[in-house]
Amino acid sequence: MIRLFAPGWIWRSAQALSLALAIQGLAFAAQAASSYTVQVSPNVDLGVVTSAASGDTVFRVDPSTGAVTSISGSATRSSSASTHAVVTISCTPAVTGDCAKNVTVALASAGAPSGRARALTRIAFTMGTAVLAGGPGPPGGSAASFTIAPIGPNSSKTFFVGADMGVAGDDSGLPTGLAEADFSVNMTEATTNVTSSATGRFLATIIRSIAISKLSDLVFGRVATPPTGSGTVVIDPSTGARSSSNGVATFASPVPSRAAFNVSGEGGQAFSVTVPASFVMSGPQSMTVTTSSSVTGTPLLSGSLGSAGSFTFGVGGSAPISSTTPNGDYSGSFTVTVAYN
Repeated sequence: MIRLFAPGWIWRSAQALSLALAIQGLAFAAQAASSYTVQVSPNVDLGVVTSAASGDTVFRVDPSTGAVTSISGSATRSSSASTHAVVTISCTPAVTGDCAKNVTVALASAGAPSGRARALTRIAFTMGTAVLAGGPGPPGGSAASFTIAPIGPNSSKTFFVGADMGVAGDDSGLPTGLAEADFSVNMTEATTNVTSSATGRFLATIIRSIAISKLSDLVFGRVATPPTGSGTVVIDPSTGARSSSNGVATFASPVPSRAAFNVSGEGGQAFSVTVPASFVMSGPQSMTVTTSSSVTGTPLLSGSLGSAGSFTFGVGGSAPISSTTPNGDYSGSFTVTVAYN
């Protein structure tokens, strides 16, 4: 009796195994799906930005044109070049009919900003080769979402991203140098769980604001007119030493000096100095002083990017003194300006 039932048991066992293999094969086939990739390139780069001395500055990047405008604050960009992020979504099919569903895209501020960057706000988008499947919503705060038409098999579609990027001022105490604020791109294929993501970046190289302060005034001191003719009294811009010519006499008190200035800003940065060629002192009569500067070539602030730098220079001058110059006190002023190159 045992031998009579053994074949039936073997047959039933084989049948169950065959069914299990069939079910397993169906499950494997159901897992095959479209393969998506998301890439952000190029990213947004504001270039070199000079911070405001105090307070934040907000730069708005237009997603369509890439135009960058300052919404608030007094920080400035060294370049007026346009910039926006380009997002590319690509789809590779596994079987015929893949890559034919709408795709939902979510944009959001991501991670903690670095350097003097603030987190992105008012994230906005516009279509490149991608096609909206429905009307877009208004620009959001730190997030935005929309749906685009199918990517298509072995195809790619693009859209552009802009946002508001804040840059902290010198009073923030935050480090200068590279600043970065990121956003995430997450896509989901409609009616499936197929997803892909990438991170986009808003970048800037931040430098401190440049400032100039006066250390000392240009002082010619006390002089006496020559017996005849005309002479000069001169202050050297580098040393502050005083000299005279053609009979102009000088006295030790008050002590003569060059005008001295200190420039502060971002370490290692080149800058320019503008000193007027001359200025007028008023007194019993007007007297035109010809100026001279100790600055030669292109000056650099001490230190390197990411640290504070300084530079000190002097301004001297030459004042004409003749035998007919009226006695009395003479004074005047001039303005020196500095700017990053």
